[in-house]
Amino acid sequence: MLDEMLGADRWGKIYRSDEESDSEGDPDEHGELNRRWFHAAPTWNIHEISDSSDSTPVPSEPDCDDNGFYLELLESFRAGFTSHTNIDHVLLEINSSKHAYNISVADTLMHATRALLEVCPVVKEFPTYLQYFGPIFAKLASDRDSQIVMLDEIQTWALERDQVCDVQKILLVLYRQNILEEGHILEWYDTVEECVQTKIAVFIKWLREAEEESSEEESD
Repeated sequence: MLDEMLGADRWGKIYRSDEESDSEGDPDEHGELNRRWFHAAPTWNIHEISDSSDSTPVPSEPDCDDNGFYLELLESFRAGFTSHTNIDHVLLEINSSKHAYNISVADTLMHATRALLEVCPVVKEFPTYLQYFGPIFAKLASDRDSQIVMLDEIQTWALERDQVCDVQKILLVLYRQNILEEGHILEWYDTVEECVQTKIAVFIKWLREAEEESSEEESD
């Protein structure tokens, strides 16, 4: 059902250009969801770390420890994916850097989320990158609070980089790979910027309908 809503086979399988879609007469029923997912990922400025406690992301200057930790984490991500390093080794590197720089678990997850979006060269390849890095986020984002941190950081990135149209796609991949839980996504949705709410409305609608169906089945 979800694939039908989003344009079947376009999630991690087949990516078509706008011209190909037009030639096939495939109407874009859900706006941004059925557009080609191919946006070049912008170059990150590691000095722009926003305070996710504020609904409006405002770039701020991180301290030296955060800056150094992020650089090491980013390098570990890039090297690990490029050389297909066992993900357990990447986890050990992250943990070692975390203790060396005295970084909290929440900040580790925040920087890891940014690093994931940074190392992915084009957004359409996000499913492939998450398949590799998934075990890291399964460990770091294992509860409600940590998943909210991750969601906030995705929103911050999207607003700063004008990538709001990609948030829905990213959330779907994270949900499908069991990194984010539907209840936490729905709770977070009520707190996000209106422009983000608009872009992820179809996915949220589907989650709510699925949750209602599940509740009805349990009551029966």
